[in-house]
Amino acid sequence: MSAWGMHLGPLARRQVLVSIWVVILSGVLWIVIGWNLDAEDYTDPLRAWRHRVLGLHGISAYVLLWITGRLYSLHQHGNWRAQRNRASGMALSGALLLLAGSGLALYYPPHEDWRDALSIFHQVSGVVLVLLVLLHVWLAKKYRRRHNS
Repeated sequence: MSAWGMHLGPLARRQVLVSIWVVILSGVLWIVIGWNLDAEDYTDPLRAWRHRVLGLHGISAYVLLWITGRLYSLHQHGNWRAQRNRASGMALSGALLLLAGSGLALYYPPHEDWRDALSIFHQVSGVVLVLLVLLHVWLAKKYRRRHNS
């Protein structure tokens, strides 16, 4: 770690990865349950499970946002000043903001007719976030290997 930036320590990395995976898996599970749910059958027990999974998804997403905010002062701000991984870090932060905004818009839709489009946008943005996290981690490891040798 330098005075101008740092990589994540093992505990912080674990917190980020666990929260990301809970968000991803709960989102995917919500989608899969929805595929198997009859929209007309309100007695289907899957409906209650889908609601619970959505609650888990929302709570874990806010935990992820809290962790991301906590990382800002050291990891994000410091590495920005050190000019490391700026593009992937900005893309990752932008994707998180889009997901938070679209998730909020799904909870409080500006108009009910927009819900399906917002849902698709949110799901696609979630897939993009997964790819951006993988890219960001790969670029960070590549940078460290290049500068530590």
